[in-house]
Amino acid sequence: MTLPVLIPVNRLDRAKGRLAPLLNEAERVELTLITARTVAHAAGPGAIVLTADERVAELLGGVCRVLPEAPGLAGLNAQLEHAIQSLAADGTVTDRLLILHADLPLVRSWTIADLAAEDPGPGSIVIVRSPDGGTNALLLHPPGRFPLAYGPGSCDRHIAAARAAGLRVVESPNRELQLDLDTPADVAALLATARGQQTAAGHYLLAIHADRRLAAASA
Repeated sequence: MTLPVLIPVNRLDRAKGRLAPLLNEAERVELTLITARTVAHAAGPGAIVLTADERVAELLGGVCRVLPEAPGLAGLNAQLEHAIQSLAADGTVTDRLLILHADLPLVRSWTIADLAAEDPGPGSIVIVRSPDGGTNALLLHPPGRFPLAYGPGSCDRHIAAARAAGLRVVESPNRELQLDLDTPADVAALLATARGQQTAAGHYLLAIHADRRLAAASA
């Protein structure tokens, strides 16, 4: 069966604030759209984008299913919990669900397949830690066994909650899912390799001379 992949995408007017020292607002919006499209394509037929942004919905509606955020719910965790309940109710989510951030420039379909292959079976999670201790990928088997806790330091909170719920925890070393694009240092890490430069995000960042800006800032 197709693995459902839930991809939350923030409103574009709130996109990537920590990249403001490197990119202007229009560039941050464009980078957000590029990486969201990359992640949605990689997720394939299981991709479900959760967003309140009409532009994101318009861009990705032809690529994958778009789920609007629920009105009146504050915060990412509440929105994700509500979305999971909705997807379970309509039969989209049964035994497994992958929650994947939308700013992962290196992700490909085989990246997700490799992560899914690390799943040891029912009663488990597979988690990928971001460089700052967040959660870039979270494979729940099954979902709904503990409250989600996205935000700073979420990886450790998710691991602790899963273990408290009696679930087996696999922390994946999946390198393609470890790199997100939150800070100028993340952009530098992407552009430091030929592989990173060849991604859609890498092409865009080089086209707007982000590499030269990084070099000037460090001079």
